[in-house]
Amino acid sequence: MTYDVLIKGGLIVDGTGNPWFKGDVAIKNGRIVDIGKIRGENVERTIDARGMVVSPGFIDIHTHSEVSLLVNPRAESTVRQGVTTVCVGNCGLSPYPVNESTKDELCKYLSSFYPLREVDWRSTRDFLGKLERQGVSCNVAALVGHGSIRIAVMGFEDREPTAPELREMKNLVSEAMDEGVFGMSTGLGYAPGFFSKTDELIELAKVVSKKGGFYATHTRSIGVTYEEGVAEAITIGREARIPVQISHIESHYPNWGRTKAVLKMIDEARAQGIDVTCDIPPYLYNLTVITTLLPRWVQEGGLTKLIDRLKDRSVREEVKRAILKETDKRRSNTMTALAVDGYWSRIRLASGDRNPQLIGLSIAEIAEKWNISPYDAVFDLLIEEGKQLLIIGETHYEEDMRLVLKHPTSMVETDERARAPYGPLAKGRPHPRAYGTFPLLFRKYVRGETRPELPEERGYKLLTLEEAVKKVTSLPAQRLGLQDRGVIRKGMYADITVFDPIKVADRATYKEPHLYPVGIRYVLVNGEIVVEDGEHTGNLPGTVLKGPSYRENNR
Repeated sequence: MTYDVLIKGGLIVDGTGNPWFKGDVAIKNGRIVDIGKIRGENVERTIDARGMVVSPGFIDIHTHSEVSLLVNPRAESTVRQGVTTVCVGNCGLSPYPVNESTKDELCKYLSSFYPLREVDWRSTRDFLGKLERQGVSCNVAALVGHGSIRIAVMGFEDREPTAPELREMKNLVSEAMDEGVFGMSTGLGYAPGFFSKTDELIELAKVVSKKGGFYATHTRSIGVTYEEGVAEAITIGREARIPVQISHIESHYPNWGRTKAVLKMIDEARAQGIDVTCDIPPYLYNLTVITTLLPRWVQEGGLTKLIDRLKDRSVREEVKRAILKETDKRRSNTMTALAVDGYWSRIRLASGDRNPQLIGLSIAEIAEKWNISPYDAVFDLLIEEGKQLLIIGETHYEEDMRLVLKHPTSMVETDERARAPYGPLAKGRPHPRAYGTFPLLFRKYVRGETRPELPEERGYKLLTLEEAVKKVTSLPAQRLGLQDRGVIRKGMYADITVFDPIKVADRATYKEPHLYPVGIRYVLVNGEIVVEDGEHTGNLPGTVLKGPSYRENNR
C-alpha cells in the first residue's frame, strides 16, 4: 500500500477517552486511511513515534486569533502547542460585519487585540475569503460576535434596539450563518454587550438555532452575580432551543468557592435536555480589557466618547464615586472588585504602544511612578494610548479550576490570540497561555509537575492522559459539529499531534511569555506536517471550516 505519511509505533490516544494502545497511523490525501500494525510498501514519509503519544490535533474552542492569522498565517504560538483547529470570533467580538459609519469605533475597540492597520472587508464572507486566499497553518472555525452585530446597527448606544434595528441585527446574524460561521458569541461583560437585555439575545439566538449553530457566551457577570450570569445563559439555551457554550466558567475574585453551585446548574440544565457545556483557560491569572475597571454609563458611545469624558476632571471624580458607591454592583466585575478592595498590585498592564516601558507593571506601580491615584493612572493610560488596553489580573482560585477541569462538560481554551516572538505579534506582554495552555494541561494536571519558573501554576495530578486528550479533541469537535475531526479513526482528516508525554511542558511565564513549549514533536494539519521536531515547517495547509448553514446551502 502507498501512503503519504506513516506514523509508526506510537501510543495512540484516540480522543474518545478510551485507554491508549500501540499502533501505526497511515495517512493519504489528507485523511487517516489505516490504523494498527501497518507495513507500507511505498511511504513518502515515515515518522518514528515510539514512546510518543499520537493524538488527534488539539482544538482550541475559544480564541481571539482572527486578525492575528492575517498578520502571521503561520500561527506560531498556536500550532507549536499542538493545536490544529481554532475557534475565533469569541466574547462578542469579531472583525465582521463592518458598517462604514461605525467602522472606526469597531477598529478602535478591537485594536487592543489585533494590530489592525487596514480593514478592507465588510462581511463575514469577505473576511473568511481573505483568510482562505492568504492561507493559514491551522484550521479555522468562526463565530460572529453579537457585540460587532450591535455596533454595526446601533453603535455603542445604551438602549434596547427598535423593532427595525432588531430585524437588521437578525438579518446580519442570518447572513453570517449562511456565510460560514458556526454560531454567535456574546461578551456581556463588555461594551456594547452589556447594554443588551436577555430578550434581545434570545431573539438573535433563535436565528442561530434555526440554522444549526450554537451560542457561546462570556456571561454577564463573573462576580457576586456569577450564578445569575450562568442562569441567563441557560435561559437563552432553553428559550431559543440552542446549544450553549459557557466561556471561561472558572470562578473569579471575589466569588471563590462557588463553582460547585454553578456546575450543579449545568448538570440540572442537561438533565432537562438543555445542551450546556463550558470551557476554561487553566491559569490562575486572567486577561481582559482595561475598560472593565470602569462603570457602564461612562462607556456609552464607544471609546472616543469615553476618552473625551475622562479628560473632564468632574467626570473622573464621578466615575470614582460611582465605582465605590455600591458594593454588590462593583463586585459584578472581578477587576473592579480587586480595585475597590485595594488590590491594584494584582492588576498588571499587558499592552501599550505609547508606554511600552510600563508593560508588566501593576497599576499600583504605575500610579506610584506617576505620583497619582491608581484610578487616575487608568484614566491617563486610556487618554495617552487613545485605544483599548489589555490587563492581567490575579483573579482565579485553584480549587475551583480543578472542579471545572474534572467536570465532564469542560474543555480547555487559551482565550488568547496567535502570537510569535518576532514581528508585529511580538508586541506587548501577552498572557503565557498564548504559548503554553495545552502543554501546561499535561504538565500541570496530568503529570502533576510544578515548574520552578512558574510556581503560581502548581502541579496536581487531576486527569488521566486519556481524559486530558478528550477535553482538547473530541469534546470541542463535538461542540463545533465537526464529524470528521477530533478522533483518530479511519476516514477522519489527518489533524494529528505527536508529543512526548513525559517531557511536554509549557515554558512561557508571566514575565517571559514569548517562549514556545517543549515536547510537541510533530503536528500535522490535513495530513501535512506543520511542526517537525518541534520546529515550524512553514507549511500553510489549514482550511477555513464552514458552519452548518453554509454546508446545508452548498451541498
